[in-house]
Amino acid sequence: MESPDILKDYIAKASTGDREAFRGIFEAANDKVFRFLLGQFHDRDQALDTLQDVFIDIWKGLPRFRYKSDEEFWGFVFLVARRKVYACRKNAHKQPVPLERETLEFLHEETLPTSSPHEDYRILESALTKMGTISREVIALRYWSELSFKEIALAMNTTENSAKVRHHRALKELQTYLPAVYVEQQFT
Repeated sequence: MESPDILKDYIAKASTGDREAFRGIFEAANDKVFRFLLGQFHDRDQALDTLQDVFIDIWKGLPRFRYKSDEEFWGFVFLVARRKVYACRKNAHKQPVPLERETLEFLHEETLPTSSPHEDYRILESALTKMGTISREVIALRYWSELSFKEIALAMNTTENSAKVRHHRALKELQTYLPAVYVEQQFT
């Protein structure tokens, strides 16, 4: 973005119905939200359909949103996204699906044990499917959508300290489901 206040400007204009300003919001948020949704559904078409619904709800909610900070805005965006995910799962009566083929910042290809990247993804995917919903979401928000702890806290309707604790617990939980060789190389 050109200036630190550009998102604030987009939000102010879009909340009064300015479609071009909303396009700026969409361009700023699209990739982050899509990665989160793809990780939640593990299905590109479902993620794209839900992405559209998320942005429709954001458009409708902007007139009531009061900008305080970029973090508050990202919390609002991901709160909408999380609610859409829950609604889709409730309507589909399906169990949560594992995160998509992305890497966590601490699982870079060059530091993983010697195996194919495809095998590494399957190992990570398998571990993530065994984790609780909140832990999976914290991992997705932190590593797939690259949110700060403050933004995660706002998206999850909790405190920043609680988001950090949930993140720490999620990493510990992830460790229990990964093969020992991964844990030794990545978490020690």
